[in-house]
Amino acid sequence: MTQNLPRFPPRPTDTAPLYPADELMKLQSIMDNRQGQLPPPPAAQRRTWVGKALALVGVAVVSGLVWWVLQPSDPVDQPVAQPQKTAGEFEFSTVPELPEPVKDSDCAAHATSQTQAFLKTTQCLQLTRAFYTAKLQDGRTVYSSVSVVKMKSAADAKALRELTQKDGTGNIKDLVLDKAISVPPLTTLANGGYASEQRDQLVVIVESDSPNKGTDALAHNKEMKKVSNDAIRLASSFGS
Repeated sequence: MTQNLPRFPPRPTDTAPLYPADELMKLQSIMDNRQGQLPPPPAAQRRTWVGKALALVGVAVVSGLVWWVLQPSDPVDQPVAQPQKTAGEFEFSTVPELPEPVKDSDCAAHATSQTQAFLKTTQCLQLTRAFYTAKLQDGRTVYSSVSVVKMKSAADAKALRELTQKDGTGNIKDLVLDKAISVPPLTTLANGGYASEQRDQLVVIVESDSPNKGTDALAHNKEMKKVSNDAIRLASSFGS
């Protein structure tokens, strides 16, 4: 007697070939490695970025050179006129030929007449002189010699100032008369305008003049005295 058994269609697992486990593990490792690697950028793209970076560096270098070239350069070892910032009626400037004050301890050697005789017996401590120029409203140039005499006492300073205020008693030599500077055709500033001031032990003496005197001598003298009076304030910048 034949027994009839039920028939079922074959399953895929029943007929599919089986791979060894080690081969499957190798395949999985290869797939994982490929997923973790990104393709490198194309060569053309790399060249583009390198070119942009070099261009930016070039622009920065050129900009720096242009800035350096355009910076103003000061002449080396060349003195220039320096305007004095102290407020006043006139703007005074030093001159390149004599940019710094001139100092001396022998005041009598730089004085004339009775003033020289006084300083020989009543010695000073120091003489400091400076030279300035100023412009008048009409464009004329005025030269001023500012002298600061330091005496041993306020009493000596008073006596010196009173002596120099008198006519015909001499004075401290201005820098033109003393040949420290030349401003042709002037040979001295004593024929212009005089002004003086006492500051305790200090006596400030200013003489100013211009080569262009005009036709009115009295008006010229008055104008020069006005400049000298204004120039007294300059002593504060170097007198001591």
